[in-house]
Amino acid sequence: MEAKEFIAKAYDNNAFTTAKTSAGYINPEIWNKEVLDHVKANLVVAPLGKSYNDLLDKPGDTLNITVGTEPAAAAAVAESDAVSITDFAKTQVVFSPTEYGAAYQLTNKEKSRSFINLMQDMTAQLGYQLALKKDSVCVSLLQSSAGNTVVANGVASTDIASSDTIDYDDIVNGKKEVMKDKLVPKYLIVGAEQYADLLKLSAFRDASQFNGDIAHNGFIGRISGMDVFWTTQISPSASKAKALILGVDGSGNSPFGIAQKKNPYLETEYHALERYTDIVAIEDYAVKLLRADGVCSIESYAA
Repeated sequence: MEAKEFIAKAYDNNAFTTAKTSAGYINPEIWNKEVLDHVKANLVVAPLGKSYNDLLDKPGDTLNITVGTEPAAAAAVAESDAVSITDFAKTQVVFSPTEYGAAYQLTNKEKSRSFINLMQDMTAQLGYQLALKKDSVCVSLLQSSAGNTVVANGVASTDIASSDTIDYDDIVNGKKEVMKDKLVPKYLIVGAEQYADLLKLSAFRDASQFNGDIAHNGFIGRISGMDVFWTTQISPSASKAKALILGVDGSGNSPFGIAQKKNPYLETEYHALERYTDIVAIEDYAVKLLRADGVCSIESYAA
């Protein structure tokens, strides 16, 4: 028997290999990588924050950081006069991470009867759930803690009517509020309803002013010098919605931060007696506001 013939016969077509569909059922390390990829692919707002990895996979349950305030300009000094001492002001922000999770159960019976790889499909869904939660936590914090607010057409929040939809003037007014605090407006985040209202304006339909093509992770173009994103986590409540403008400081730091304790990961546990598998996805992090004056909400009619 020649060497080539021996090698060919040593590998049978019926061998259980990694190429087999069912092989995916017993490779949790691959699912673990995939759940992280699915989370990253679906995040819109969270990547706009400043990332802190001091606690990532390390001992400790709290991260304390200091945030500087905007310093005053230097003053003129007359000859022989003493230079005034400036208060070196700092504030403390405390991150205390929380676990967020989602889970599925899959029975052996269902797994054996399905014509698709349910474990892989569930992994994708779990990653999406974690991403939704992370963006939701970020949006809720930014909307509730915004240091600046603008209401469409300058009306009171309680008087918003169907004619008070978001427009270009509202965006400019929001930028002004952030700039008054010596920060640079960089991001505009809207919900689907506000995005639709913007596209109805002639200024937004002009491709030279606004790129209407939807790209990856919610980015839909630029307007008035800002990157524009849309997210499903800004939704109407009582026919009103709050868009967000985020401003950065001179060093490019975001007005909010995320301290990651544990990146998204997947765990599985098989229950032999009941013949089913638990599939659990977990992520551990904290989201905190760093500078309230770097956030401006724009409240408008949305239905």
